[in-house]
Parts: sequence; structure tokens; C-alpha cells
Amino acid sequence: MFQPDPLLGTVVQAFDIEDLYRRLGEVSGDRSRLLWDSESIRSAIQPHAVSALRAEPARADLDQAVGMRENAYITTYSDAVVEVARQVYFDNPSDQSSVVCNLISNLESDTGVMHGTLNNLYIQDGLWGNAIKKARTDTTFSSVLENPVGGGTQYNNTAASHSESMGYDYRLPSLENDIRYRRARISQRQEYLAAFRAKEMCERANLTFPNELAAFDQQIRKLQVAYIDTMLVPPFSGVVTGVFRNVGDFVGAGQPVVRIEDDKSVYLVGTIKYRGTLRLNSKMEVSTTLFDASGGLTTKVDGVVSSLRGHDSVDEQWDVLILCSNRTAGGDPVLPLNYNFDFESTSIEITAV
Repeated sequence: MFQPDPLLGTVVQAFDIEDLYRRLGEVSGDRSRLLWDSESIRSAIQPHAVSALRAEPARADLDQAVGMRENAYITTYSDAVVEVARQVYFDNPSDQSSVVCNLISNLESDTGVMHGTLNNLYIQDGLWGNAIKKARTDTTFSSVLENPVGGGTQYNNTAASHSESMGYDYRLPSLENDIRYRRARISQRQEYLAAFRAKEMCERANLTFPNELAAFDQQIRKLQVAYIDTMLVPPFSGVVTGVFRNVGDFVGAGQPVVRIEDDKSVYLVGTIKYRGTLRLNSKMEVSTTLFDASGGLTTKVDGVVSSLRGHDSVDEQWDVLILCSNRTAGGDPVLPLNYNFDFESTSIEITAV
């Protein structure tokens, strides 16, 4: 755990964490990289942080995701890549026949023609549905011998050879043709479905690609927030009046680490005696003599009733919370926190709403 030293008694300034959350999606000039990686977050928060956990795994996960997002944008979501994807899968003004869906449709058609033609040939040769057990070879040799000296003598020699071989590897040519055809169709149908999906995505590229990238960014946002949550920042300006964990201590979720108090406004809590009906938002002027006031000078504090609860009617007493400003014209605090008023030297003037 990290903490500034010394921390106790330090005046700290408020950090607008909501503003940082709103800015997490900011990107670089070419839109490929998210600006808020771990280093940017740490640099923005650490000057205001009153404590921070060791968070190297969270930091590494965030930076890895930001880098992968940059690669994904360059290779998939940039305008140049989207334009090429539209030409490949959806619309190519220069050659619409080169669109993948059209190519696969033509391939299926040609596969069907080839299958039918081969079946017809197997039928013509009597091989449709029949197995081939022997491999047969028929060869004819022909030669001509001329006598260049004797003047016109010529000898013709023709020979034929026939050979057959038999092995264990029998074949069914027509069935093999059917198998090849069906396997090709299965593969082509899968390719066509993938191409059709890509075509639909490219057809509405102004929506689909940004939606996909936004989902990617939301996953990274979770990592950004998780890293931010390892650093403790004050939600308001004030003074550190308590430190409950030190550097190196283990901290569990929900455990207090530091206490920051802002005494610009304070609640006066007490019981007053008043014959009448008090109402919310009634104005009150509290006059008292502070214990350390020199010469018995009276200190006055103005406030508004924020909460009240009455006692029995015969008591004429009210439990009240009075919200007061606790600053003098010079900016100094009027009352110390947890100050106890002296009953004998304190009076209250009430102005009804």
C-alpha cells in the first residue's frame, strides 16, 4: 500500500473522479489507442491520492487490453480496413463478381456441374455404382522402318500389350465422386454463411463496426475502473484527521484507511427548549461564549434547521440538527469539530419560516 508521508494533518484537495470516468473513452488522434492506460491514470490520480494498493496485475491487464485494442483497430476497425472489407464482402464497384458471396455461389454451381458430368461419364463407361477390383492398362505400339539406301523399302511393325493388376485397394469411382461433392458442399455452405454474415455486417458498417468496437472499449473500461479503484482519492477538500492503515498493511474491502474532515459547514447537534412549534428550514442564530474567548466575547453562528424531533408537549424540548457555515470573513474556522457548548452561556434566536 502507498501513502504520502506525512499524511496526518495534511490539507487535501478534492478529486473529481466522475470527470475521470467520463473521459476514459478518449482516444488518440488516429483513434487507434485509448489515452487512459495505466500510466495516464496513475499520473492523473497519484498527486491527489491519499492511499493506493499494490496493483501490478491490474495494471498489466489494463495495458495489455489497451495494446490489443490498438492492434484490433488498426487491423479491423479503421476506415481503410472497413472500406476494403465492404469491397470484399458486400460491394465492389469495379467488379461485383469478386464479392465473396458471389464467388462462393459460382463455386457451388461449378461443383454441381462437375459432379453431374463425372456421373454421366461413369454411367457411359458402365462404372456407375460398380466397384473397380482390377487396374487395367491397354497399350499399343507402332513403328515404321524405312531403308534410305535401297530406294523405297519400308517395314511396318505394330504391337499391342495388355496388363492387369489386382490388389486390396478396391474403388467405387461414382460413390467417391458423390462423397467429394457432398464434402465440398458442406465446406461451401459454411463459407457462404460466414461470408453472408460479413456481408450483412459490411452493409451497415456505420453501425456494426462501431458497436463491436464500443463493446471492446467497455471491456477495457472495466479494467480501467478496476485500476482506478486501487487508489483512494478525497471526494471533497479537507484535512486528514485520522490514519488507520500504514504502508505495507493489508486492507480488506470496506475497511477505513484514512479520515478526512471538512469543517466549512458543520451540524450543531443538541436539544433546545422552545415554547412553540419548530419547523424545518427555520433560521437560527446561536450565540455562545467559547471557552478560550478572550474578554468573554460572544461568538454568533447562523444556521438552518435541517432535522428535528419533538419531545412530550410538557417538556417544550426539541432535538435538532442545525446546518451552519463554519468560516469567518477571513476564512478561519469558527467552531472546532466536536465542540461542546456551555448551557449557561449559549442562547438561540429562532426565525420561523
